[in-house]
Amino acid sequence: MRPYGMLCVVFVALAASCVAAPSQTAPTAVATTAPAVTVATAPTVTAIPTATAPFAVIEMGDNFFDPSQLTVKVGTTVTWKVVGQSTHDLAARDGSFVNRTMSFGQTFLFTFTKAGHYGYVCMQHEGDGMIGEVTVID
Repeated sequence: MRPYGMLCVVFVALAASCVAAPSQTAPTAVATTAPAVTVATAPTVTAIPTATAPFAVIEMGDNFFDPSQLTVKVGTTVTWKVVGQSTHDLAARDGSFVNRTMSFGQTFLFTFTKAGHYGYVCMQHEGDGMIGEVTVID
């Protein structure tokens, strides 16, 4: 073979290797990151106290007060409510309040404006132990 022919064979071989099927490379992994998540917290709600007077309820059952001993702050309105079948009346031992005879469902309200101890009774049933006391504190 002539040197020129040899050169042609080398050239043809090189050209064939270049024209051969394209080589494939392994796919590369694409790193992805999750989108940032923002967590919003609910705003804190603070209750605003309302300007209402405090109150308490004492039930008047058949020959008892429930509760029979109660402690409240000055300015509290106490409601006595008849829940028993008998009629009842109500009187403070110091005379600060007196109420007529009440029957089932009726109420009597009194607002305490001074600190102290206020004993009271159902005059009809005092002998049966229907007595109580409200202690009023500042």
